[in-house]
Amino acid sequence: MHSTRRLPPDFSHSAAFPLFAFDAAGGRGWVLHFEPADYRRASFLDRRALHHRDIPGWEVGLEEIEVALADPAPAAALPPSRWIFHIGHCGSSLVSKLLDLLPGVLGLREPLPLLALAHGAADPATARWLAPTRRLLNRGFADTRAVVIKPTSVVTTLAASLLDGHPDRACLLWIDLRSWLATMLRDPGLRADTLATEPLRLAGFGTDELPAADGDGPRLARLWLAEQLRWQRLSTQPGLAGRLTHLDFADVLADPVGATAGLAAHFGLTVPEDWAQRIGGSGLLQRYAKDPEQAYDADARTRELDAAARAHALEIEAGLRWADSALPAEHAQSVLRRLDRTART
Repeated sequence: MHSTRRLPPDFSHSAAFPLFAFDAAGGRGWVLHFEPADYRRASFLDRRALHHRDIPGWEVGLEEIEVALADPAPAAALPPSRWIFHIGHCGSSLVSKLLDLLPGVLGLREPLPLLALAHGAADPATARWLAPTRRLLNRGFADTRAVVIKPTSVVTTLAASLLDGHPDRACLLWIDLRSWLATMLRDPGLRADTLATEPLRLAGFGTDELPAADGDGPRLARLWLAEQLRWQRLSTQPGLAGRLTHLDFADVLADPVGATAGLAAHFGLTVPEDWAQRIGGSGLLQRYAKDPEQAYDADARTRELDAAARAHALEIEAGLRWADSALPAEHAQSVLRRLDRTART
């Protein structure tokens, strides 16, 4: 990173200068200088996005950022923001990259500041960064028609704060509980990392809504159910009526053209006539979205999930039993069918 310097004059409305990270205690942030291609290639807006070339950047104080944002942006300079919230490891990177194929879409995948805000939500020093971070995500390039933000899964806990007071539209991407349990239980590291966020993901829920769970399967099921109930809550808020939707990733796999076109319509984005050809020619459905060097398609995913389902059958069944018994009566009809895709086929 370069030494401290003044922010560029178009900082308030240009996505060329992303806020890469911030230090809440020190009141400082790090701003980079990106090209549109840097965003397109990035599966994660963290250090992995910096390895392909020498990306310049500099350190700047929070006060300087706030002053820069106080000046009104030029008319029509700020594109609308759209959000893909998700439950984690459910195909969100693929969906985000598919939407990148739409004309004028700028996709932001897992910005570090949002993750820091989620983990530091109770810290006043961190909370000071919420408004400027939220505002800085709402910038584009000259041809940007919409910014589509795909945060890390735990950021769904901040969805209400991020959407409040903004005309944004948002989606919750999910997979059925049986598939999610197989996904999470197959990797000990993934299981441990997810369960480590349990207090954060369960904040705001009482034991009457989400009873205690014993064992990894039920504990993971409780986290899955928390996200479903959180989205149900948001969807009933008058200020968000009509602006929220949800999408089962199984529908994306079954009909990637139709499912993504439907999501684009909800986001107010125009789907080109050659949408099917764009998706087919992109190669995205044949590669692992988080690592394009790795071959991975729907068949490979099915084989992995089937193997994990066999290896962790007892834990998965325990998680499903817990969820079935814990479903609040007022949400039973809307959530019950999401527990097990195999029961719907």
